[in-house]
Amino acid sequence: MVKNKDSAPSNKSSSSGKEDDACGSLNVKQGDEGEFDWSKGTQGQILGAFFYGYLLLQLPGGILSQSMGSKVVISVGMGTVAIMTLLSPVFARINPYGLFAVRVIIGLGQGVMYPAAISFWGAWAPPKERTRLVAISLSGGQLGNALIFPAGGLICHALGWDYVFYYSGTLGSIFVLIWMAWVKDDPHDHDGLDMDERLYLYSVVHTAETKGLAIPWKAIFTSAPTWAVFIAHTTGNYTYYMNLTQIPTYMKEILKFDLKANGFFSMLPYLVFWFTTFASGIFSDWLIGRGISITVVRKSFAAIGLLGPALSLMLTSLVTCEYKYMAVLTLCFAGGFTGFGFSSYMINHGDLAPCFAGMLFGISNTFATIPGIFAPTIVGKITSGGTVAQWQTAFGIAASLNVIGAITFVLLGQADIQPWAMEKPSNFKVFTTRPQGV
Repeated sequence: MVKNKDSAPSNKSSSSGKEDDACGSLNVKQGDEGEFDWSKGTQGQILGAFFYGYLLLQLPGGILSQSMGSKVVISVGMGTVAIMTLLSPVFARINPYGLFAVRVIIGLGQGVMYPAAISFWGAWAPPKERTRLVAISLSGGQLGNALIFPAGGLICHALGWDYVFYYSGTLGSIFVLIWMAWVKDDPHDHDGLDMDERLYLYSVVHTAETKGLAIPWKAIFTSAPTWAVFIAHTTGNYTYYMNLTQIPTYMKEILKFDLKANGFFSMLPYLVFWFTTFASGIFSDWLIGRGISITVVRKSFAAIGLLGPALSLMLTSLVTCEYKYMAVLTLCFAGGFTGFGFSSYMINHGDLAPCFAGMLFGISNTFATIPGIFAPTIVGKITSGGTVAQWQTAFGIAASLNVIGAITFVLLGQADIQPWAMEKPSNFKVFTTRPQGV
């Protein structure tokens, strides 16, 4: 979308005369140089705009999902995202503030997705299968991130940047139609389940209704294990959002990849991320099934999911463009290690308070969305000159935050149901016989 100030072939060379030969120049073709003359500060603000909206509906998304059902909440949220994605090119051409506003609205629509998904699995996922089902479900986001990078590069090159939004918005609209037609909030209402399946889910999942249970706000915010989740989730998300919004820029400025190569290589860390997210969920349940403590599994996976990316990013910062493919490899390691966090602090809310899992995730993801607002702006300002030293500083900040999150969760994290989450509501019920109508 943005004009590339380095698009012309470079006549400059390093003192050794080898840098341009090793790294190449961008040599952007006519039509790929971008339409808008926006500064890096403006670009950072637009990239961060999504998270202003995303932040606001985390907690309401969890509460609405429990009261209205995940089907309605996700339908409205994703429908809004699809429509505003289709309109993004129109508003971008009005002025950058128009695109800023659209991205805030897109953030509002996507803000309900994770809390609603967690709430949805609360009705559908048996406890012994919850980790893998939630991890596989959430890994779809990483697969989408992986696919849009090369697809976006090819579409931009062939048709123009605006068609990326048209294709994405159309696919989002198709998803909403399929979701509304096939998904049910309650297993009892799904025609695809036989009687035994419905009874099984009611016996192991539908053990309690939470409408009569007061939310213990004070206990939640004075609980050390809860804060361990909040801190690990927030610090991990800084690195995640920094990579999501800034790695294509890093690959262009430092590694000197052209548009199509940038899209392909930007995909690879998220493809590895997607794989390790669902693989770690399966592995986590296998370890628990072998008698390993859930707390030990959660802490171990958190350490891998936070310290692994920290080390990988520091190694990435030391690689110059002469060894650009080594940098891609270390970024893949960062993405792969991050996937382990999705089987740890990302689902630990259900361990601590099963009855409040969606609401608790909403609180946690509210904190964890704040880095999405600041990371693109911070990185944009730090790397304003596009030098290796500046990117080393940006990666160093992210790595340091990950270390803080890992230490906090290993010291304070737990996987036992907390005392404040054990109170039974007045309409608590356990099904020992076939429920009426099942």
